[in-house]
Amino acid sequence: MADYGIVRLDNMTGHAFGYDFDTDIENGLLAEVDHATDHIVVTAAIASPQLLVASVCNQYDSKDESDFINDADSGLKARTFTLNKGDVFTTTQWSTATGDHLTIATITVGDYVVPVVGGKFGCYTATSGTSSSCEFRVLAKTTLNTYDAIQLRCVKNSLYS
Repeated sequence: MADYGIVRLDNMTGHAFGYDFDTDIENGLLAEVDHATDHIVVTAAIASPQLLVASVCNQYDSKDESDFINDADSGLKARTFTLNKGDVFTTTQWSTATGDHLTIATITVGDYVVPVVGGKFGCYTATSGTSSSCEFRVLAKTTLNTYDAIQLRCVKNSLYS
């Protein structure tokens, strides 16, 4: 089976919405609404309002949530959450290509985290200085189903906070 992203909703106050999507999308990624189609796409512009993809895993042949992906051909909507200031969630979708911290070993509690193109989270020692619509802080390093994960708190979301 594949290794797709996993997300755990720890303490969310944001609203859940279901959106159609044209290409497969993993849980734990950030997405934005394409207003021309009213579908979601993974983050293409970090200054756009962001939603957290967190669908309920439909597992029939495995208990590992990393086997689940929102399949564009399924006819189901992807569940997303608005991100309010103070919301806490855990994701395996941190970037190993963007930011100051490219490995789980170098990420520390308190690091600044911002969205990156492609929907993952970039971890920085200090504020990144980007013009992103939202910002997070690392609360903890942990694992989800044996995969490295980071627990994040939303500290800024320009649309929903």
